[in-house]
Amino acid sequence: MPSWSVTSLSRRAMLSAAILTTLVATACTSGEEGSAAGGKTRTTDHTIRVVNWALPNAPASLDYAKSYDNNSTGAVMSLVTEPLERVSSTGAFTPDLATSVTQPNATTLVYKLRPRVKFSSGEELTAQDVAWSIEHFTADTAQTATLGQKVEAVSVTGPLEVTVKLKAPVPTARAGIALATLVESADFAKAHTRTLGNAGTAPVGTGPYKVASETAEKITLVRNPRYTRTPEPAADKVVFSIIPDDTARQLALRSSSIDGGPVTNPKGVAQWKAIPGATVYAAPSLSQNFLAMDVTHAPFDDVHVRRAVAHSIDVGGIMKAGFDTYAQPMKGLVPAGELADVAGSQQAAEAFLAGRPRYELSEAEAKAELAKSAHPKGFSTTIEYVKDYPWQELAVLNLQRNLQPLGVKVTPKPVTANEWYAQFYKHELTGITLPFGFGASYPDPGTLLGKLVGSTNMGPQKINIANWTTPEVDKAQRVVTTAGPRAARWTATKTILTQVADQVPYVPLFTEDEVYALGKGLAFAKPGITSFDLSNGSWIFSLKSTA
Repeated sequence: MPSWSVTSLSRRAMLSAAILTTLVATACTSGEEGSAAGGKTRTTDHTIRVVNWALPNAPASLDYAKSYDNNSTGAVMSLVTEPLERVSSTGAFTPDLATSVTQPNATTLVYKLRPRVKFSSGEELTAQDVAWSIEHFTADTAQTATLGQKVEAVSVTGPLEVTVKLKAPVPTARAGIALATLVESADFAKAHTRTLGNAGTAPVGTGPYKVASETAEKITLVRNPRYTRTPEPAADKVVFSIIPDDTARQLALRSSSIDGGPVTNPKGVAQWKAIPGATVYAAPSLSQNFLAMDVTHAPFDDVHVRRAVAHSIDVGGIMKAGFDTYAQPMKGLVPAGELADVAGSQQAAEAFLAGRPRYELSEAEAKAELAKSAHPKGFSTTIEYVKDYPWQELAVLNLQRNLQPLGVKVTPKPVTANEWYAQFYKHELTGITLPFGFGASYPDPGTLLGKLVGSTNMGPQKINIANWTTPEVDKAQRVVTTAGPRAARWTATKTILTQVADQVPYVPLFTEDEVYALGKGLAFAKPGITSFDLSNGSWIFSLKSTA
C-alpha cells in the first residue's frame, strides 16, 4: 500500500514526541498464554537459516520508482537498496547511508555519506550514485514523486557529499527523500534503463541482501557478502512468497510454509492468534481509507450527487464487519495525528475535526440530495475494488444496496492491487474509487492532505484522484505544502478540510490498524512492526529467533 505508504507518511521537521508516542503505541498478543505481551518475548542472537515472509501482492517492479508499494516492493527492496536515512512512524530520523543531513537554508539539503560502503557487485558507493538515485526517485515520471519532494537540482559537492536544491521551502522534503530514495548502483541502472526492475535485472544495492531469484510466486534474497556493517540481520536468507488471500496466508503460517506476513482481513485475527506459537502485532497507524469521486466526470461533477453517495455508505457497519476492533472512524479527510503539529496540539486538531459536517447513513437525506441534482432519477456506475482487501468488497456491496432505492445502479468490478495501482498512477480511475492504505509518510498535513487536493496535484503520478480544487483551496494548498509559520499553515489546513467537508470530493471512512503475524520461534526485538519498518528495511534487523 502506498504507503505515503499511499501508507504511510507526512513531513515536518519535528512532531511532539508525546503525541506520536501515543499514536503509534503497539499492541502485541500471542496464541501462547503469557508470551509476547508488550514485546517481552526473550530473543536470541542465533542465526536464522531462512525467513519466509508473505506478500499480499507481487511487486509490479523491483525498481521502487516504478512500483511504489510499501508492503510489497518496499518490503523487498529496502533490504537490497538502502535509504539515506530511515524515518520512523514517530517522525524520527536515523542515519543509514547518510551519516548526517544539514539544511543551511530553507531550500537546501546537504548529505554527508558513509565512507567505504560497497555495492553487492563489489563497486564502492559514490556520491554520483546517490545523486543519480535522488534524481531517479524524484523524477516527474516516478511513482515515488508523489511524495512531493519538489527537487530542483541534485549535485555532487564533495567526494562524499551531495547537495539537493528544492524548488520551494517544502517542510516535508527531507522525509520525502528519505522515504522514496533507495540508493542504487547508477552504472547498473544506466546499463539496464528499459528493463531495470524486471526479473533478472533487479537494482544493485548496498543493503544486507541481494536478489538471488525472482518468479511470479516468490522472490529470494541471500546475504550480500560485501555488507560488513554491524549489526547484521539474523536471517541468512529471506524468501518472499506471494500469497494474496488472507486465509491462504493464515493456513500457510499454520503449516509452517511461511514465517510471517501481513493480516489484511483483521476480522480473522482470532484465527491467526489460534495458531500455536503465533504472535499477532497490531498498531494504530497514519493509514486511512476513504471514498473518492472524480468531479470532472458526470454525474460526480454534481455536488448533490456526491452528497447523496456520502449519505449512502454505512461506515460503522463496514468498519465492524471488515475490521472488528482494528479500525477507528475518521472525522475528517485526514486523522488528527497528521494535524497535531500545525494545530498546536492533538486536542486542538481533534476539536476542529469534530466540528466538521458529517454525512450519516440516511436514505431520506440521500434521496433529498439526489432530487436537487441533475440526475434525480438515478444513474449507473461501475466501482472497481481490490479483491484481496475484504473491506473493499463490503463497501462496494454496501453502496450497491443502499443506492438502489435511489435508482442508482452500481456494478462491482474486482481487480488486483497491481491493476488498481497502474490505473491510479495514470489517473485512469474515474467515478467512485476506494483508495486504500493511504497514509502520511510523516506527521504533517503537507504529506497527504496537501497532495489530495489542488490543481497542481492533478494528472499522472499525482494523487488528487478526485481532480478537485477551488480557488481558495489552491491558495491554501500552497501554504500547507510550504514551510512557514505554524498558525498560517493551520489556517490553510482548516480551509481545505472545511471545503472538503462541504463539497464532498472525498468521503472519510476509517483509519485501520496495521496488523502482522509471526510464527513460532520468531519475534521482533522491539514492540511490533509498522509499514514504516517494512519500507525502510529496519524490520529485518528487529526479527530474532526465540529458540
